[in-house]
Parts: sequence; C-alpha cells; structure tokens
Amino acid sequence: KNNINSTIPPEIGMLSQLQELSLYNNNITGTIPTEVGKLARLEDVRLNNNLITGPIPTEIGMMSNILHLILINNTLTGTIPSGMMSNLQSLHLSHNRLSNSMLHLGKATSSLQYLNISNNILTSFPFGENGFKELETLDLTHNSIYQDISVILDGLSSIKDLLLSNNFLYGSIPNTIRSLARMEKLHLNSNSLFGTIPDDILSLVRLRELKLSHNSQQTLCFHGTACDPYFGGGDMCCEDGFGKKVCTDELGFKMYSAFIFCLTPGLRGAIPAGFTNTPYLQVLELSNTFLIGNIPPEIGGLSRLEILDLRNNSLTGSIPSSLGTLIDAVVLVRGNEIRGQNKNDRIAPLSLCSNVPGFDLFEDETWCPPERNFLKEFYNDAKGQEW
Repeated sequence: KNNINSTIPPEIGMLSQLQELSLYNNNITGTIPTEVGKLARLEDVRLNNNLITGPIPTEIGMMSNILHLILINNTLTGTIPSGMMSNLQSLHLSHNRLSNSMLHLGKATSSLQYLNISNNILTSFPFGENGFKELETLDLTHNSIYQDISVILDGLSSIKDLLLSNNFLYGSIPNTIRSLARMEKLHLNSNSLFGTIPDDILSLVRLRELKLSHNSQQTLCFHGTACDPYFGGGDMCCEDGFGKKVCTDELGFKMYSAFIFCLTPGLRGAIPAGFTNTPYLQVLELSNTFLIGNIPPEIGGLSRLEILDLRNNSLTGSIPSSLGTLIDAVVLVRGNEIRGQNKNDRIAPLSLCSNVPGFDLFEDETWCPPERNFLKEFYNDAKGQEW
C-alpha cells in the first residue's frame, strides 16, 4: 500500500508495454479510464480495495490478453462487460454495486476458472447460456438473483465450489446434480428452495461442504386468480404483488376455499440416507427448514465432520449414539422434536454428553445429567473394564 490519493490518469494508455497493473489497497478515486483498453499486452489488473466508482469500461471487455482481473471492494456500478477476453482465467468483482452481467455475450466463459461476483446487486445471471465448461469456482453469494435452481446447474461440468447462498433462488434441487461429479462445496443456504433433498446429492463423493439451511418461508396466501395461470407440474406458483412468483410443492400447498390458496415454501422430507458415500464431508448445515424423520446414524461415521447443524426442523426419534464419535465437531440439534433413547425421557446418549463438547445440549442437565459423567469417571478410575 502506497496511500495513493488520486485518480488513474488517462495517460496510462501510453504505457504500451505494460503487462501488470497493480494499484490495490490504496485510496484511488474516480473511474477506470477507458484508455486502459489501449494496453494490448496487459495480462494482470489488480485495482481491488480502492474507492473507484462508475462502470467497468467496455474497452476492458475487448482486451484479449487479460488473464486476471481483480476489482474487489470498490463502488463499481452498472453492467459486467464482456467481449474478446478469450484468455481470462479469473474474474474478481465482489463487494461492488454491479447490477447486471453480460458475460454470456462474449467468449470469456470459454477459459474462465474462477468467478466471484458476490456481494453485488445482480438480479439474474446467464447460467447455461454459453457454458462455463472450465469454471471451477462460482461465487454469487449475497445478491438478489431470482432464478430456478434447475436451470443453474446446466453447463457447469467442471464446477468444484458452487456458492449461491443469500439469494432468491427457487425450485427443487434436481436429480441431475449427480452429474457435477467434481463438486466439493455446495452452498444453497438462505434461498427459497422447496421440495425434498434428493438422494443424488450424496453421490457427490468429493463433497466437503453442504449448506442448505434457511430454506423455509412463512405461509403466504393468495387469491386464486393470482395462482391458476401458473399451476402445473405438481408445483403451485402464485404471483405476488411485485410481479414475482412464489412456488412450492404439493406438501407446502393448502387450498382453504375456491379462492384462497396458501403456500409455505421450504425444503421438506427426510434427511437422505447414504452419507457413507461422502467420506470427505466437513460441513453439513440443514437448519431452519421443514425436515422430518430421524437423524441418520451413519452421519456419526463422517470422521472429518466439523459442523453438523440440524437446528429448528421437525426431526423426531432419538439422537443416534453414533454422533458421540464426532469428538471434534460442533453438533447442533436444538429446536426439533427429538427425544432421548427411551420414549419417555429427554436424555441424550452418554457418548455425546461426555465426548463432544461442541454438542449444543452439552450443558443442559436435562439432556446430559451430570451424575452420568460422575459414574463414568468412577468406572474408568476403578478400571471397570477389567472387572
């Protein structure tokens, strides 16, 4: 950092041999001059963490040699341009005020491996229109993207990290997700998804992080005339007063009269079984949805698990004692309808209460009676295993 407190002069376009432009972590103001587009040899642009405003010049989109474009944490506005950036490998645009993407109009997607446009104000993104066949990381978190999740998965055959949390994505997670065999991080939390979690998601053997929390919404009721044109395919969709559709599957739909339809969108059904297929899983977050049924005991066999968050669902049955093997994990189960190992009590397995300090009921004396720990300590001190 050089504490530069000025604008980028248009004369920069005279540096015809320049290959790298690094002015990050300063106090540069004003706009990016269009003359940057004259730097035909430029490969690396780093202007992140400044006070730059205005649009990204369309001339940058026409530069064929740029490999890395990093404009994070400015106040850029308008459209993300594209043109002949046919060699672009990484594009970093997070923490700006960009509202639209024109990447599908150019060739940038053919070589792009890393794309981060998180923390902007995008309302849509051209998923599948041109195919991001080399893309390994796509981060669009904290935008306002309103699109069907089933469309998003098209054309992402190389994706490893798909980070789409905190948007307005809707629809059901399609079974075709199994085709994304290289997936390691799937973040779809804090959206408007509905339906069940498909078993196919557990065919992603490289998966390390699965975040589906906060995919539940309050019940919304509509006059039937706002819904009928959108009914079909087993899902019910109604249009709200702002021109957007609110959708749910049959389980989240109730008709109170011929004219009043009420929708409660959210992820439902049971937690899929088959976690033995995902041995690298480190983070499993499924809180604040409408999940029902038992906690699959095989989750306790995920030796790499660091976070298990199942809070605020409608899970029933007892807590599997196998979770007591997750000694280094945070295990969160509050806000469900679970019970103890006996039907009439609320006592968690001793393995959880004594081995897993990250268990969120660890200090609750109803679930983890302290006298049990005393008896275990007495047994160990007395070498009970030798009796």
